[in-house]
Amino acid sequence: MNIKKIFKILVSLLGTVWVGSIIYLNDKYPDVEWDWENINTKDMYFPKNFIWGTATAAHQVEGFNTNNNWYRWEHSFDQNGKSRIHNSDKSGDAADHWNLYKQDINLMKNIGVNAYRFSVEWSKIMPTINKIDQDAIDHYREVCIALIDSGLVPVVTLHHFTHPLWFEDLGGFEKEENIKYFLEFSELIFNELSDIVKYWCTINEPAVYVSQGYFNGVFPPGKKDPLLAGEVMKNLLYAHTEVYHLLKSLKNGDQSQIGLVKNITQFDPLRRWHVLDWYFSKILNDIFTNSTIDLLLNGEFRFYLPGMADLSYTNTKAIKALDFIGLNYYSRWHVKGHLNPNEPFTFEKRKQDIQTDMPYSIYPEGFYKALNTVSKLEMPIIVTENGIADDKDDRRKLFINRYLYALFQAMQDGLIVNGYFYWSLMDNFEWAEGYSMKFGLYEVDFSSQDRNLRDGSKAYKEIINRPAVDSRGYKVSIGDKAPNLELNMLDGTRINLSELLGQVVVLQFTASWCSVCIQEMPHLEKEVWLPFKDEGLMLIGIDRDEPLEVVKKFKKQTGITYPLALDPGAKHFSKFAHKNAGVTRNIVIDKKGNIAFLTRLFDKDEFEAMKQKIKLLLKE
Repeated sequence: MNIKKIFKILVSLLGTVWVGSIIYLNDKYPDVEWDWENINTKDMYFPKNFIWGTATAAHQVEGFNTNNNWYRWEHSFDQNGKSRIHNSDKSGDAADHWNLYKQDINLMKNIGVNAYRFSVEWSKIMPTINKIDQDAIDHYREVCIALIDSGLVPVVTLHHFTHPLWFEDLGGFEKEENIKYFLEFSELIFNELSDIVKYWCTINEPAVYVSQGYFNGVFPPGKKDPLLAGEVMKNLLYAHTEVYHLLKSLKNGDQSQIGLVKNITQFDPLRRWHVLDWYFSKILNDIFTNSTIDLLLNGEFRFYLPGMADLSYTNTKAIKALDFIGLNYYSRWHVKGHLNPNEPFTFEKRKQDIQTDMPYSIYPEGFYKALNTVSKLEMPIIVTENGIADDKDDRRKLFINRYLYALFQAMQDGLIVNGYFYWSLMDNFEWAEGYSMKFGLYEVDFSSQDRNLRDGSKAYKEIINRPAVDSRGYKVSIGDKAPNLELNMLDGTRINLSELLGQVVVLQFTASWCSVCIQEMPHLEKEVWLPFKDEGLMLIGIDRDEPLEVVKKFKKQTGITYPLALDPGAKHFSKFAHKNAGVTRNIVIDKKGNIAFLTRLFDKDEFEAMKQKIKLLLKE
């Protein structure tokens, strides 16, 4: 066999492997993009006990942080004499949240949120290695009390990118022996606040801290050292594990919810037909997402960058070392691989994507994917950050509607998500970007410290103030005043619900296509309508969203004698439950017009309980 034939065979084999690999990867990891033109983002609802919040971090909003690693970074320059911060910005007074927190709590109330995530500034609480500033601790306690008094739940983050200069000078998280100082600080603040604070985040975004501080060099300490990056990542996760177990052992620990805040940015291949793009995407996803998930799932951690770093670590104490997982999600990066050892990959934008002011696009489908990724931990999820930098405020509404729709879809799929915190309450010092990135629901004039709610932010306010639903899809609760309905009856008459005061009313929502409804209707006829219709009970079946002729035929088929009403467009149904919730349900209304009992599906025990409740109400 000559060389040409061998070469052709090798090329053919390589081509076959290439094509086969691409087909497999595209099948296993499809590019998720929804048809937004045909999605109604208004068609979503959330549970009544859902945590709605906003989030900030101390250094970004408080002001007067002059003793931490970021203060030094802001006042330093690179090798070309250029400021480390965009436009040479300094955090300075920031949004003066330290002094204006009461005003800012009122802004939160105006939106309608019920929680606030913020960080405590370690460098203010422990300005030197042997000094504790009780006034600073007292300040944070006052913030928590003010939040609680205003009906908001405080959620405290212990480390959000900043720590004291003395800790930085000791080597920070580069050295495992320094973690003891973070443990001391965490224990101190937990003991001071855990009687009034239930939710705790240990460390914010370890992967971002590492990638920006030890790969890209744009966060302090400004290094570009893959080996050290792996060590710091390991130490941050070790610190989280130790803090978690320590705090759980303290007074109030068993009643506290303690979690890690995990940022997810998916790395997707720019060219879905190119093996290099897939290869580097996998490496980056493994380093910055999967390594952390693996540690929390099975105690195994690996930080692997071919030719640069390979660190393995086992810590069985890390398995399930959290009560919830905090998820920060913004977008994804598209990776383009190169046959260049000096620049093996780059991040590229796509023309078809809607860009934010940050160098990434709007990608709500990625939010859905990220929620599914962290759900592997089988822990409750709290979305601890999600938001958009949008100076012109021309994409914020779209972002909020689409990302919350993605959240809604994940919850509909069965994921346990307990809360969502929008980033951020107000414009702030956005780290290396300075004040150029406008993430705030409230626009801040930093010269006057005036805050104004952006028009685009009103989408968030509108969504969180919609009627919430319980686990069965009900918007209403027992004890609520029943909404007044004007019912168009099958016989052509009209009945106002208000006209039935003094009677016990049962509204049964039904439809001819509902098999469970059909099972239930004879029981309602025989066990509710016929025994009690002469004792002050009115039972009305309300057929959801079907035409008159269909409903007439339906009544004849079922053989019921109680009256039926029409509900075109489900306008009556949607006053009691979300429009897309299941139809089989009964609402029992007492003689004063208050909701007294609610059923869902034809559960025999619940049906019997409803009958007993009706008997009691009729005797009143």
